[in-house]
Amino acid sequence: MNGDTAAFAQLYDRFAPLVRAVCKENSGSLAEAQDLAQKVFIRAYQRLSQLKKPDSFGPWLVSIARNVCREFRRSQARDRHVLVGLDPEELAPEKRTPRNDRLDWLMAAMEKLEPDEKLALHVYYLQDEDVEQAMKVVGVSVRFLSPAR
Repeated sequence: MNGDTAAFAQLYDRFAPLVRAVCKENSGSLAEAQDLAQKVFIRAYQRLSQLKKPDSFGPWLVSIARNVCREFRRSQARDRHVLVGLDPEELAPEKRTPRNDRLDWLMAAMEKLEPDEKLALHVYYLQDEDVEQAMKVVGVSVRFLSPAR
């Protein structure tokens, strides 16, 4: 995999939906998520030699995505003082379209999940992976919940 752009392109195709989902979750904007995802893959390509276990590419890439998003949020917080007092409509170049009730319900339900649980759902549905593989890509173990007694 070292420097092989064709192999990395295959990894990009496989993991891009997951990385965009992580970035969307952290940025709140699809446009920002796409920009952040590009930064994630550029950073991953530059640091590919640091990957010790190729089988853990998914969790490694997710950790890079989280770091890039954390840096993005910090930069947004530093810039926030400039935005104070502006009308929110002025800050959003695109007009929001009304969502249907089921999508609103789904988004509200997903907000109640832990970040790793949300990410596992993205892997499961966006990448058509089984639950065990989704949890492996996310880098967490499957938790067994027992009812409270």
